[in-house]
Amino acid sequence: MISNSEISSIIELSGKLMTLLDLDENRAKSYGGIAFNLDRTEEDLAKMDDAELLKVRGIGKSLLVTIKEIIAHGTSAELDDLIAQTPEGVLDMFKVKGLGVKKIKQLWQELGIDNLNDLQIACESGKIAETKGFGEKTQIKILESLQFIKQHSGKLKMNQAEEVSEAVLGFLKGIFEKVESIGALPRKLETIDKISFITTASFTVKSKLAAPLQEDMTISSPFVWRGYFENNQIPIEIRFVEKENYTQSKLLANASRAHFNYSNEGQTFFHYVKSNIFEATEEYYEGFGSKLIVPEMREGLTEFEWIKSHSNDDLISWDSLKGSLHNHSKYSDGKNTLEEMAEACQALGMEYFGIADHSQTATYANGLPAGRVMQQQQEIDELNAKMTPFRILKGIESDILGDGGLDYENDTLATFDYVVASVHANLDMDIDKATSRLVTAIENPYTTILGHPTGRLLLSRKGYPIDYKKVIDACAANRVIMEINASPYRLDLDWRWIPYCLEKGVMLSINPDAHKIEGFLDMHYGVAVARKAGLTKDMTFNAMSLEKIQEYLKMKKV
Repeated sequence: MISNSEISSIIELSGKLMTLLDLDENRAKSYGGIAFNLDRTEEDLAKMDDAELLKVRGIGKSLLVTIKEIIAHGTSAELDDLIAQTPEGVLDMFKVKGLGVKKIKQLWQELGIDNLNDLQIACESGKIAETKGFGEKTQIKILESLQFIKQHSGKLKMNQAEEVSEAVLGFLKGIFEKVESIGALPRKLETIDKISFITTASFTVKSKLAAPLQEDMTISSPFVWRGYFENNQIPIEIRFVEKENYTQSKLLANASRAHFNYSNEGQTFFHYVKSNIFEATEEYYEGFGSKLIVPEMREGLTEFEWIKSHSNDDLISWDSLKGSLHNHSKYSDGKNTLEEMAEACQALGMEYFGIADHSQTATYANGLPAGRVMQQQQEIDELNAKMTPFRILKGIESDILGDGGLDYENDTLATFDYVVASVHANLDMDIDKATSRLVTAIENPYTTILGHPTGRLLLSRKGYPIDYKKVIDACAANRVIMEINASPYRLDLDWRWIPYCLEKGVMLSINPDAHKIEGFLDMHYGVAVARKAGLTKDMTFNAMSLEKIQEYLKMKKV
């Protein structure tokens, strides 16, 4: 079922294309505001009847037809017509950070730039900097964004890749007796550019791989089928191996080359694996003198050293999580009530639920002024009285202001059990400014957790640059917990910096940043990347029991 945000995006894009094509200026302007209202509508638009839809602000009789069309088909005739009038390359320009519809229109109509390649050439030649309304700084930002787009084109986020993989696997299991996912997904990489499978079926059955799979004969080989699934442009690969080589082939596919370069007594792990045939993966590691290393950790970093002093049971897991601490409700920009979110968290078997709605400066997210903070905390007291022994903790996601300050007066900050401090505005910072801003917030005695430390959005926005060591060192000095924002759109802190956190004694909290009940499950993605870095249960803040959490928060209180 199509979501409100997807409906909103279609309306918003329609308005932008109208502006681009000089069509119906008034309608184009109104679409922006309407899209904003639709995205913030609490009820599911797709479940409303005509009378209910007409009550939504901005939806009149003419737009009602379009909305219903979008709900039924995932698009509208209006948008399809607008797209047909727009060069494909111009549509791609909407992906470039810093280019709004007016600038894209100027580039297209005045300079004749209608694709990303020509845009890059114009930037590299200095033509964009010389164009009225742009300048050198804008040209540099466009070039940086184009480089980012190129690096990440043809990739999926972890959750998207899992959806495609499950669909393909369901199809393959109807054909092959034994088939498994291999490669990037078992390794839990943040972004995926290829989805791979392995089977013991004879390659002679490749002829059964028909629609919805589409083979690319130019890159397939006798023992490897390569192609695509439905209309998805992410490559699909299916490897056909002999039964006796199955475990060996699976192991070779489920680790980085650097993992196999590890040497023990003059022999690399790769040479050992290639020289032996075992039925179980554990036998390869044991024969090499190591305990089993889980696929997530096989990145060629310090995993062989880590496993010497740890057990895989030490690793953080979904089952060891005791609560969820970064969540939103209808008080700010969430889709569910405080009570609904708390009950859903409790139903997952958690001991506590922390509410961290947006603070007052975040007007775009209906941030809470001090009066509404008091109202929410009163409701929390009432809910806690009837939900015991389960506990709702009083938190806030405080915006980190431009100078590094937090978003309330100290008397309001003192009412919270904990504070998640995050940057949401003024993201265009150099490394010195960004680092200083974060360190100032970390040094604030009311800060408990540093939220999504770089502000990155995977495949769409590079995070602002920070000096990781200075930021982590500041967390260590001020007993501030580092967040692993578990949303598959963020996965921020980058897992590669978790070992440095552990070295400095900085605990990490796997937070879903849940804006609706289903968002709690995003902690699975946070757990996955945390395991890659060897994060243990004892260094995971929200793997602590309610009693231990309360003791810690009491100790941290100003």
